[in-house]
Amino acid sequence: DYFKTNKASIYKETRNGLDGMDYSTKFSPWLSNGSISPRQVIFYLGKYESEIEANDSTYWIYFELLWREYFQWYAHSHKAKLFKFSGIKNTNPTTLWKLPICVAEDYNTDVQEFFIGDQKKVNAYIDRFLSLEFHLVFYGFLPGFPYLGGLPSEMAIPRKATPSRITQKGSVAIGGDQVGIYPQDSPGGWNVVGNCPTPLLDFTKSPPNRIEPADRIQFFKISTAEYSEVLTAIENNTDHPYINPYPHD
Repeated sequence: DYFKTNKASIYKETRNGLDGMDYSTKFSPWLSNGSISPRQVIFYLGKYESEIEANDSTYWIYFELLWREYFQWYAHSHKAKLFKFSGIKNTNPTTLWKLPICVAEDYNTDVQEFFIGDQKKVNAYIDRFLSLEFHLVFYGFLPGFPYLGGLPSEMAIPRKATPSRITQKGSVAIGGDQVGIYPQDSPGGWNVVGNCPTPLLDFTKSPPNRIEPADRIQFFKISTAEYSEVLTAIENNTDHPYINPYPHD
């Protein structure tokens, strides 16, 4: 019987031991299978405190039992919701960002080449691309280069056999089944589908990136004129609604 020893008086000091009968209370498996109840433990703990000693260790047994019971009933109440991405509140814990993209022919020559100039196929590909919701996996390759997941396997485009010497800043490109956005002019072997004029990094802020891993991203089409307006506003340090990425939810 645990409470016939002095182990309860030193529980707080020994509870994290990994092996040996003197570590922890060993109550957990018996509580889990119903052999003993929390009420029984509390009863004998109270008796121990009144007859032998009450200290931080005995309180810690009570506290951890209370903690265990809370989460036991918490799980009983919420059931499978605990394991869903949307959680118990049934809301998405990530942010959806809407980013502008210009898909005029000047900005998707790689896709044009991939479909051998078949404009019908190019348009169908871009339309589907714009309907998708991507998610940020991680930043890599270049500072601020986001690797996006969510491109269906049937839309994958192999990387170029020979990388381009310059891929324009803001290029939204496809490499296999991943999507990336070039944060600066750079050599690149991915296939450009359009250009996003919105800067994704601001090194005057900490952290410099607003879009976090697991956040969702959806692109919306803008015209060549709107694209030029954004670049002009950035150059002149004036405001434009498309300069800053904005959360949709």
